Amino acid sequence: MTMRTVNKILILCMFSIFFLASCEKDENIAPPPSIPVIEAANISPSTFTFGDSVTVTAKVSDAVKLLATLDVQAIINGRTVDIQKIMLEGNSADVNQKIFVPLIDNVTDNTEVKFQLKLTNNKNGSSVKELTGFTGNRPYFNQLYLVTGKGEVHTLTPQASSRDSYEAVDIVENRSFAYKIAQKITDGNQIDYSGLVWGETDGKIQLVNETGGDIFAFKSGVDIITSVVFDNYRFTASFSGGSYLTPNFMLDDFTETFIDGEEFYTMETALTKNQEYHIYGDLASNNIIYNPDFFERINANKVKFLGETGNYTLYYNKTRQHVVLLPETSPAYPDYIVITGMGIGYPSKIAKEHAGWGFGNVRNFLLTRKISADVYQVTMFILPSPEQYNWVGFKPYENTGWGGEKTYDAFTYTGLDIFEGTAGSNIFPKVGIDEGIYRLTIDWNANTVHVESVVLP
Repeated sequence: MTMRTVNKILILCMFSIFFLASCEKDENIAPPPSIPVIEAANISPSTFTFGDSVTVTAKVSDAVKLLATLDVQAIINGRTVDIQKIMLEGNSADVNQKIFVPLIDNVTDNTEVKFQLKLTNNKNGSSVKELTGFTGNRPYFNQLYLVTGKGEVHTLTPQASSRDSYEAVDIVENRSFAYKIAQKITDGNQIDYSGLVWGETDGKIQLVNETGGDIFAFKSGVDIITSVVFDNYRFTASFSGGSYLTPNFMLDDFTETFIDGEEFYTMETALTKNQEYHIYGDLASNNIIYNPDFFERINANKVKFLGETGNYTLYYNKTRQHVVLLPETSPAYPDYIVITGMGIGYPSKIAKEHAGWGFGNVRNFLLTRKISADVYQVTMFILPSPEQYNWVGFKPYENTGWGGEKTYDAFTYTGLDIFEGTAGSNIFPKVGIDEGIYRLTIDWNANTVHVESVVLP
């Protein structure tokens, strides 16, 4: 074999080695990713209101890989807003789904909107389709609602100067409080999340759902906030305020104490008949019942005193959420009569039970208000017993020393027929009556008791 022949053989061998290596390298190269296809897509209607829904329809497929998601985004004034992630299954899908287009801040009416659809498969292959030719209109409302963290509701109405500005006036709130803005509220004054709701997310006012945070109001240099303006274009709120109005009831002026194991706040004060008193902070809660025999609730932040001018102690029961009172001197006939017993108590929306017989403290008895000569009024909660009376029943007395009592048989009863008893016995609720709030008008001279049902304010 000649040297030339050997060289040819070596060259051929080397070529074969390179060829085989090249083939092996090609076999290890990953195939290109599968690209999912948006075959057709549409969003309708083409003109819509921000805060409403539109319908997205699309036909999508991937011949090789399973589909994963169809992400919908809106491009509004150059800002990309994530709208919805639609989950997919299989190698193809016909999408027909409503999607919510949110209202965002600083967007004018009749704004051009683009939608972007991004289709992905389960191996991160993706394709994008842009849809154009849409117009978004701003929503305008006849009213909105400011709902505080404590459940107070203030109506916001449009300002004449701007359809996007909504104002609540003549409110009374602390200079710092939490709130949301709602398009709708329920019959129970709760936020209805089927409408638009503005709360706080990432430190900014935005549309939120049930998990969204409260917005926090603060106005320095004032005692109370008296008006709010919500700018629905910029998503901002501004506040005005002033000083506390007098005369007033504020918890800061009360002293904490405990009576029969329950938390009370008390304040000695002079009260004037038919005087209106401003109430602030916790004492303005709608849950608090001011003794309806002595106070008329004028509005959320004002009560009117109905009793006689004089010195009194106010008792705010934090457990039962009511405000009752006692005169400076021990109450006695003819200015008052008093009632004590079991299964009765002052009206409350929160807790409905009375502490029991006695005159040792304000929890033991009910104070009546004299409405004319020898005629007294008392509003009480009655918790009837279905079968036994050893813990349900009461008597009226002329003083807190167990003096001048009258029993069931001393009176003639008119109005609601809910009481019974025997000669010389307590006044008992009849078996089977509904528990509830009842008002008794007692004529001490004529020996009559008129009974009517009362609905709490």
